[in-house]
Amino acid sequence: MLDLSWNNILHSNALNFIIMIAFFGFIAYKLKLSEAIEKNRASIQKSIEDSDLLKADSQEELKKVEKSLENLPNEIESILKNAEQTAKAFEAKTKADLERLVQSIKDNTEKQINAEEKHTNSVILQNAANASVEVAHKQVINALEHNKDLHRKFINDFINEIDGLEV
Repeated sequence: MLDLSWNNILHSNALNFIIMIAFFGFIAYKLKLSEAIEKNRASIQKSIEDSDLLKADSQEELKKVEKSLENLPNEIESILKNAEQTAKAFEAKTKADLERLVQSIKDNTEKQINAEEKHTNSVILQNAANASVEVAHKQVINALEHNKDLHRKFINDFINEIDGLEV
């Protein structure tokens, strides 16, 4: 038979469970727990939607990056070709500049050599002329010292030429 005594009822697990549920229900009602749960659910739902949007954006960005990575070897090859062409152009320009510089140095060297050659020839001719004058001077002096008549003849010829001049 079922014992429904007050003592048994208080000690009954089922009654204690019902009282506990009622107590938690009252507290939930007073604390507006359903509204808080709804707010948390809405916040979690919004976070999930935001994360889905971020995931979609990230996937699109990943696709873009993967697509750009597909072209990376071609871009690297293009960059290398451009760098090689630039280097060749720079090499050609540098080579041309060096050739012009070498030619300029050669031309200036030839001009300098020609100027030095002319100067040296001038000095040699001057020295030869001076030496010739000196040799002629010595020969005239020598000839005049050995032949006194020749000396007198030059003096007389000179005087005759002065007399022939009109003043």
